[in-house]
Amino acid sequence: MKTKLLLLLILCASCLMAIEIPTTESVIPISVSLTGFVENPGVYQLSPLNRLSDLLQMEQMMSLEAMQKLRLPETKDLEPKLLTPKISLAKEDEPKPDYKKMQALRSVQLIRNGQVLSYDLLRFYRLGDTDSNPYLKDGDVVVIQAIKSFVHITGAINLPAEMEYVAGDKLGNILSLAKGFCFDADPARIQLYRYAANRIDFEVITLNLKQDASLENYALQADDRINVPGDSEIRTRKRIKISGQIKNPGEYVIDTNTTLYDVLMQAGGITKRGDAKSMVYYNDNLNAETDNYLEMLMQRTMSDMTPLEYSYLRTNLMQLKGKYSLDAQKLFATNGQEANPVLHDGDRIFVPELMNMVWVSGQVRHPGLVAWVEGKNWDYYIAAAGGYANNRKVGKGRLIRGQSGNWVTPQKSVSIVPGDVVFVPSQTDRSLWTDVKDIVTLTSSMITIIIGLRALTTK
Repeated sequence: MKTKLLLLLILCASCLMAIEIPTTESVIPISVSLTGFVENPGVYQLSPLNRLSDLLQMEQMMSLEAMQKLRLPETKDLEPKLLTPKISLAKEDEPKPDYKKMQALRSVQLIRNGQVLSYDLLRFYRLGDTDSNPYLKDGDVVVIQAIKSFVHITGAINLPAEMEYVAGDKLGNILSLAKGFCFDADPARIQLYRYAANRIDFEVITLNLKQDASLENYALQADDRINVPGDSEIRTRKRIKISGQIKNPGEYVIDTNTTLYDVLMQAGGITKRGDAKSMVYYNDNLNAETDNYLEMLMQRTMSDMTPLEYSYLRTNLMQLKGKYSLDAQKLFATNGQEANPVLHDGDRIFVPELMNMVWVSGQVRHPGLVAWVEGKNWDYYIAAAGGYANNRKVGKGRLIRGQSGNWVTPQKSVSIVPGDVVFVPSQTDRSLWTDVKDIVTLTSSMITIIIGLRALTTK
């Protein structure tokens, strides 16, 4: 019994060894013809594993470098290639048409054994419909025409487009190819613009898909224009951002009544290291807007501006654009009962780290941060920074407020708070000859005036 079983196993093993398992190297190539509105018509050698989309991709990748990167699935030796010479019918000085934009991919013709089949290849690209992307066979002829008719879809749609119109198109088909509605779309007010035969006059047809879903089967015509309106109330999702020394920084969604204090509490409040008094609150949308008048002033020289224009330019360059006026100290002291503004879309809130420092810059011996001491004045911080340097401009120092960016003349009555900047400007380098020339010019002008006045009085 054991001997018979052993012989049976040996026989089975011999049969299995005798069976020749086909390898990927033995794939037989097929030849497919591509013609019509394509840049590289001809006969292409492919594999039975290739689909219609592979042929179009290959036609668009005719350069040698691209061909080296292209490989058929599960094959090694068989590489797709154009069997016929590449022929260009256009003259060298003529611009090439936009084949990719104008190819009628929704009506690709596949001629097989004398039978003409039509495929909507765009459905495969947009919706993944493999039935619209068949496998190719030896001897197939693929014909791609140029688009003759269009249908347009715009508005609150995920993929607004001008696409090929195919006879029998329904509204639902085009909506699907456009990847459906956006979140703010109003399907109750879809507008269809239909042109008359003269292609000038048109009528507006309103379709309420929200009320009647069967309107997805509404028949379209060539040159129809579909507009899907958006609901501005839905579209407006107000968002603000909080950063810096906050427990839970990030982006927050607000409504029309959300206040600054509300959001700060939602974000967990300010950390122990946060400087609430120095909180920066501004609107990013306003900050990004271009100030045309300011841009014009920046193109002009100082001599071309009036003193008021120069002051406007200087102030706007020093201060943060879009910054709100905020009394942060009162906001927290009253727990949001006072000085608590309502937030707007695009607002930005930044809470800096608490640093009781004063920045001393300019013409001092050791410019840098100096620890703030309550009650100390200008002279103290200058002395803490090593005193004045030799090149300072006497009497022209300024205190720059960290909160507002305003420039203040230093006085004993002016208090200095953390975040302020003590600035000591330098002397302006002038030529001695320029000074002598100005003095001589001024002196001669005064002498001329005096002589003129004497001449008038003697008469």
